[in-house]
Amino acid sequence: MVTVQDPTVQRRRLKVELRKARDSAGLKQAEVARAMDWSPSKLIRIESGQVNISTNDLKALLSHYGVRDAALVNRLLDLARQTRSSSFYDQYGDVLKPGFKEYLGYEASASVIRQYDPVLVPGLLQTEEYGRAILEQAAEFGPQDVDRAWTVRQHRQEVHEREDPPEMLVIVDEAAIRRRVGRGQTMRHQLERLREYADQSHITVQVLPFAHGAHPGMLGNFILLEFADPNLDDLVHIESFTQMTIRDDTELIARYLDKFLHMERLSLSPDDSKVMLESLISEMSSANAAVSAEKVAS
Repeated sequence: MVTVQDPTVQRRRLKVELRKARDSAGLKQAEVARAMDWSPSKLIRIESGQVNISTNDLKALLSHYGVRDAALVNRLLDLARQTRSSSFYDQYGDVLKPGFKEYLGYEASASVIRQYDPVLVPGLLQTEEYGRAILEQAAEFGPQDVDRAWTVRQHRQEVHEREDPPEMLVIVDEAAIRRRVGRGQTMRHQLERLREYADQSHITVQVLPFAHGAHPGMLGNFILLEFADPNLDDLVHIESFTQMTIRDDTELIARYLDKFLHMERLSLSPDDSKVMLESLISEMSSANAAVSAEKVAS
């Protein structure tokens, strides 16, 4: 499967290149704005990635910076064109929390994804019946919105079909795999899928057991993204009840990485985590068989 870069990612690449070009030219933002006859806020919004830049403005800006390399100029012009293209997720803004569409653009381009969740199996690893149950019962979506939100999740899961899927390091709290989400066999099927994912070469699953008591992850879930592209800094994604926050603050990311590494040490090993999953699957199979037998007997 060919990886198509989301315009969110291309916008970030372009803003990094433009800042680099201005720094190389030894110019201040105010100087550039005056020379281009722009308001200072226009250049600030362009360099922060808040707005797109037209190809004509980009040509003039690069000329002012003294960028003469034709290959570089053409590459940046191509980036500018791509920033104005549509994202797959644009059509689903009504079912995405504020900030989540931006995150999804970055997620699809990440080379390493580190994720911790205290109460849910992560979306990239969910079965359809589990995911729909979460959207209906936890997010309280109506039937149509459940369909649309699940389509988004399916699209995200295509990352596993890439020739170069990202390395995924996933920590789930024991609460996430013990809570019976959905009806009938839903939770058992989800644990079976999680166990299958744990055997894939690009995925490592660890369970943080109840036995370790209180731990740093109890305050909420988070995701750390790393990129192979040196022009893309690492990101941390933090979710609240109402919105998603994406930060590229180096110090904050370092703190979250330390937290993740700490929780890795507290978690069961990948092999022991598989054993726990297999034990839970067996328990649920036995419980479901017993319920079926009682129904037949009655």
